[in-house]
Amino acid sequence: MPGGSDATLQKLIQVSEELIRDLEGESTADPASLARLLDAEASEQPAVPLESLAEVSSDGTFLVHVTANGMEARAWFHPPQGNGQPLALEEVRRIVESTGIVFGVDWEAVKGCILTCNSERVDVTDVVIARARVPVPETPEYAVLSDRLVLPVRQEGPAGDRVDFKELSLFTLVRKDEVLATPQPRSAGVMGTNVKGAAIPFTHDRTTHPRPGRNTLWKDGVVVAACDGRFQLNADSFWVDDILDIVGDVDLRVGNIDFPGDVVIRGEIRDGFTVRAGRSVLCTGCVGAARVTCGGDFVTQQGVVGKGKAVLMVGGAVEAKFLESCAVDAAGPVRIRTSVLNSTVHTSDRLELGERGIAIGGIIKAQNGVSAGQLGTDRGPRTEIYCGIDFRVEQKLVWIRDRNIALAHRLREVEAKMKADPRALPVLSPLRDRIRTAIHKLNEGARGLVGSLDRNEQAEVVVYGTVFPGAYLEICHVSHFLTRPVRRVSFRLDKAGGRILESRWEQRAGPPAAARPTFSSPASAKAARPSSPASPRRPPERS
Repeated sequence: MPGGSDATLQKLIQVSEELIRDLEGESTADPASLARLLDAEASEQPAVPLESLAEVSSDGTFLVHVTANGMEARAWFHPPQGNGQPLALEEVRRIVESTGIVFGVDWEAVKGCILTCNSERVDVTDVVIARARVPVPETPEYAVLSDRLVLPVRQEGPAGDRVDFKELSLFTLVRKDEVLATPQPRSAGVMGTNVKGAAIPFTHDRTTHPRPGRNTLWKDGVVVAACDGRFQLNADSFWVDDILDIVGDVDLRVGNIDFPGDVVIRGEIRDGFTVRAGRSVLCTGCVGAARVTCGGDFVTQQGVVGKGKAVLMVGGAVEAKFLESCAVDAAGPVRIRTSVLNSTVHTSDRLELGERGIAIGGIIKAQNGVSAGQLGTDRGPRTEIYCGIDFRVEQKLVWIRDRNIALAHRLREVEAKMKADPRALPVLSPLRDRIRTAIHKLNEGARGLVGSLDRNEQAEVVVYGTVFPGAYLEICHVSHFLTRPVRRVSFRLDKAGGRILESRWEQRAGPPAAARPTFSSPASAKAARPSSPASPRRPPERS
């Protein structure tokens, strides 16, 4: 193209100079001679429109430029002027080839630009007419995470629904054998080509992809969770934690917790929140008017300020500094270091308080006995102790009793209706029979449970200090009411005499050691001993 442009320019200059010389030569002649020359020239030339004499004619031109990296070729199309020759595809092709462009030319686009330029007599500028083939990098095999684990889940409800922020969770929980990731096979690299036909080498993808980590495994060609737990992800790996570690309080920032493994809370459990754990729960701060349910042990380094609303449903042992105005239902021992105040405690093992531990008010049902430093006060609320019975069996019997009462009431109504309206007999007679059958089944179930109600006739209540008047004790349904204060005493059942015996307690090996409840895994035990836990709030002073 540069060579063709130079030739056209030289020709234009040469013709212009010849015309100027002709005019300069005639200027020396007289006006009559110039007029005769014009007449002669005009008579020799064919007639042309006058408008054609008003503009300069030039052929259409084409320019092309290749970018420095050789990835694109851009072109400019200029239309012909006057009687100039239009752009021709052959001329454009010759210029493109002379520039060295041999790959990726879009000739259809070129034809369209030529047509527009020639027919509409407009400039078509900066058009990409050729593109290189981009090389494809080589990628190693890596795991692609499931969409649920990387995309936020939007929970939408009908317009106007109120959002319970306690139910919003910051954690992604997975179940055992849930698919976490699928493999992306290795991809070979592909060479590229620039517009001049030169090869472009491919690169190796150095992007870091997270790799399967702890508690994950390959199964049937995919990565699955090896256990229930919390899904964790960083730039290097992904894994499943069977311990949920909450740094701070359980509040609106965290929401209610429902976790299949161990839960460690480095703060408090605030009022109105719920914590559910498949295994154990450790809390370094106080527990407010909350609900805690766990399949393993429950430990709080402070205590429970229940305000009459806190409920602890524990499948293992319970350990706390104090209990106040709460309900505790535990399958294992309950170990309290200072006090149990106005609380309901049910345990299938023992309630153990230290030599200075006190129990004031409330109801305590401990199958294997109670040990405390003090029971009741001289003017405080009544303290009730029940030992030797299986409180879970008792709860079932209470449930059967309540259902029997309701069914008996319904049976009386049905029978009264049958007497008052004999026409209803065909409808009410089958119903009466069904109610009687249900009552019979409940009574049979109750008879089977009564035999297992008294579980431990050897249960013992030991008081290292004072038992104040007004305290009520019961061992295997044999009751004992204190009318006078006694000190350092042990209460045992005399089954033959049908009474409870009082004997002086003598320290033999000391009170039972309050061993810490165990977590279900070594990692859980390590998490239960934080090196620098958040400073818990001090419990209120108690008299």
